[in-house]
Amino acid sequence: MNALAVARGDHAYGREGTLGHKGLFRTLMAGRGRTLVDAFENLEKAAAEDCVAKHPHRNLVSARFNLSPTEGKGHWQFAQIDKGIYVVIADLAYKDQREEVVPGEGMIQFFFTLSGDLSLGFTRPEPLRINRPSLLVMHQPKGVDFEEWMPPNASERWVALTLTPQFLVEHVCGSFGEVPAQLRSFISDTPDKLAYRQLSLNAPMLELVTKLMSNPYVGTLGLLYIEAVALELLCVAVASFVSLSKQPGDQYSERELRCLHAARDLLIEQMAPVPTTRSVARRVGLSETKLKRGFRVIFGETVSEFSLRCRMQHALVLLRSRRQAVARVGEAVGYAHQTSFATAFRRHFGVSPRDVRCSAAEGVEAT
Repeated sequence: MNALAVARGDHAYGREGTLGHKGLFRTLMAGRGRTLVDAFENLEKAAAEDCVAKHPHRNLVSARFNLSPTEGKGHWQFAQIDKGIYVVIADLAYKDQREEVVPGEGMIQFFFTLSGDLSLGFTRPEPLRINRPSLLVMHQPKGVDFEEWMPPNASERWVALTLTPQFLVEHVCGSFGEVPAQLRSFISDTPDKLAYRQLSLNAPMLELVTKLMSNPYVGTLGLLYIEAVALELLCVAVASFVSLSKQPGDQYSERELRCLHAARDLLIEQMAPVPTTRSVARRVGLSETKLKRGFRVIFGETVSEFSLRCRMQHALVLLRSRRQAVARVGEAVGYAHQTSFATAFRRHFGVSPRDVRCSAAEGVEAT
């Protein structure tokens, strides 16, 4: 069995079960709860006329949406290639938190991140947080919805290429037989299950994503440039699965996968004292080396990164409840000294524990 992680997706899941009133591009272009396809169908109407480019003889269209100073800084860039590939480029930072529902459309997405702090609510009990350079590949079946959100002032710099499994097979790979083995799991449409895998960005991906974000051309030339670079980026991403399938270290038995998930559950349940990687490995029955590598491959982050994220999220919940002093909250998530906890909390969320406590007291939701 390969290292593909599969998450239940039979209902939307979000931060504290609610959505804010300010959405991302689907909401802004087509309305709350609308799909990526809906947004692109509304592309030309939603954008200012001077921000739209169309190729006179080919199925190529793009539009740019600049954030107003009251919203933040930066822009969204959208392009549709041959009615089959949807390109979304984000280079922006909102002043306030943004959230929206991502409806399932049976699409495969290649999500290349340079920076940001986007959270995707399709993993339980904690969302998948995209806060470092990575490639996330996922297949979201129809009817499987989730929520995504980004905090204030997060410098989001990423490119998403979305296409149907059929388009990937016929127009990118040529046939199902040419699809890399590790990518075939994303082709089949498994009802009620969202499949995903998170990988590191390699040098060619990094270069191509940067090129898309700094397109030197406008008009027709700009469209052709987006098409050429996006297709090359897609080829590099698919090729990365060819290399991946040749790495025996990325193959895991059913037992090893159960042990890795047990390790994840243990980290969620034990906040204090903070378990060491060695103790976790011993308790779930894996070698420390296997645990470290397997955890990163399956869940997209290290054991220590995941443990810290769980403890910080738990601390945030405790601080919002206002039932415990800041020092007691720190102790509950494994910090013997309040100053150490405050430093770690600020580094993680960008605000101090006392700021969160004050916001909660004022009835304003802290982020």
